[in-house]
Amino acid sequence: MINCPICKNKEDVKFLDDYKLEIKEDKKIFKDAEIYHCSNCDFGFVNPIPKEDDLNYFYKHLYRSLNRPPYWMTENYDDLKKHYLEDKNLNYLLYLTTLIDLSKINSLYDFGSGYGDLGFLLKKKFSNLKLFCTESDDHCKRILKGRSYINFENLEDINSKFDLIITLHSLEHLTDTHIFSKFNEMLNPNGFIFFEVPNCSKEYFQGRPYDSPHLLFFTSKSMHKIAEIYNMEFVNFSSSSYSFDDDHKYQRESQNFYEELNKSKFSRAKLKQTLKKIVPNFLINLRRSFLEERNIKREERTNWFVNNTDDNCYIRGILKKKL
Repeated sequence: MINCPICKNKEDVKFLDDYKLEIKEDKKIFKDAEIYHCSNCDFGFVNPIPKEDDLNYFYKHLYRSLNRPPYWMTENYDDLKKHYLEDKNLNYLLYLTTLIDLSKINSLYDFGSGYGDLGFLLKKKFSNLKLFCTESDDHCKRILKGRSYINFENLEDINSKFDLIITLHSLEHLTDTHIFSKFNEMLNPNGFIFFEVPNCSKEYFQGRPYDSPHLLFFTSKSMHKIAEIYNMEFVNFSSSSYSFDDDHKYQRESQNFYEELNKSKFSRAKLKQTLKKIVPNFLINLRRSFLEERNIKREERTNWFVNNTDDNCYIRGILKKKL
């Protein structure tokens, strides 16, 4: 029998579904993976977990590589550096400044920071903010360095305390939830944790094109259970982003685009050149299509990232320690 990683329950853990790959080339890393669900805490997880060495290599070298969905990484770093002004980051800014007095936040740690867009955006408004992160991806480090992040590649190297910890779409890539114990050690007594993860209710699993490389599948109930286990409480818990149907549609179109590129059998040099021209227009057209289908005017594009509907595909919250 398999234990639930959160509540350690065995009796309520059942096989949920086969694991669906984002791209077939990842079969070596995620082979034999299946999804199980604990009805006691409404938490989903992969079993067996891929090997640690394979995961480390994947995130360090492959995850944001040039010819992969969903990031479609460009080698034009000037373009990448502009992404911090995307509407989702502006939405994060509004969310945090509404619920937290950020003028009292002096240090920010971003776990799985990617390019560090949100921290960089916050520092634009709060210049006293010192930025720290943990990010192993080779494609992100150049931008992080340019944004004055101090990058701890190993959690064991961190002995500092932080006023704000953020982790956006990183927790679902972990092999367990023990990171919250480390967050407790790293958080100042009056500090906050801001997270966002996919909302893996039953609507998530209905019609999804793929699961990889996610290993953990959170819901409202499971996140509240985690908060209870690690002696934390919510300042706010909410949902955000677009609908499950639109999320699945985006995933399918991303996969189809990748398959079309592969069918063309470009040389690597030709592929790089083509992606630089195709990908920005592809993403713009995908976004425009979404908006036009809902008769949303061009000037109302902030509605792309909406909050607190019954059909939001992300959940997020702000946690603090119970004192």
